[in-house]
Amino acid sequence: MNIFLDVDGEPAIEVYGGTSLATPTFSALWAIANQAAGSKAPLGQAAAMLYSLPAGAITDVKPVSNGWDVRGEITNPPQPVQVESAADLAQPLENTTTFLSALYHGSSTRWYDLTFGTDTSLLTAPGWDDVTGLGTPNGFDFVKAVVAAAP
Repeated sequence: MNIFLDVDGEPAIEVYGGTSLATPTFSALWAIANQAAGSKAPLGQAAAMLYSLPAGAITDVKPVSNGWDVRGEITNPPQPVQVESAADLAQPLENTTTFLSALYHGSSTRWYDLTFGTDTSLLTAPGWDDVTGLGTPNGFDFVKAVVAAAP
């Protein structure tokens, strides 16, 4: 999420992530696995193979929270100081109650509130969920498992 002042000086929010970020990332990792399979037949669709991969190839993403999420104060004189909770800064949350957040200072004067587990109405859950499906592929371990399972 990016919170900044728009051209009229009003606070504005931009949100990035979710399936719009995960899909091309997964596609790139699947292409790497396809290349690593080498002389074997092209891997084809991922869905049929994903459910049979061994433990360690994919990490199940579960909801988490902690007491260290980003909170802050917005100072904009002559307005009074505005105290913001972690949930205030991570909006929009809809049904989300547990998440993680961190601050990132970009290359300009902007600060970014990065949140994990806040994908609008989609919630994470053990086993399978709308946000991550089966979970997050574990890089090289994922590629090795896919190559080993290739026909």
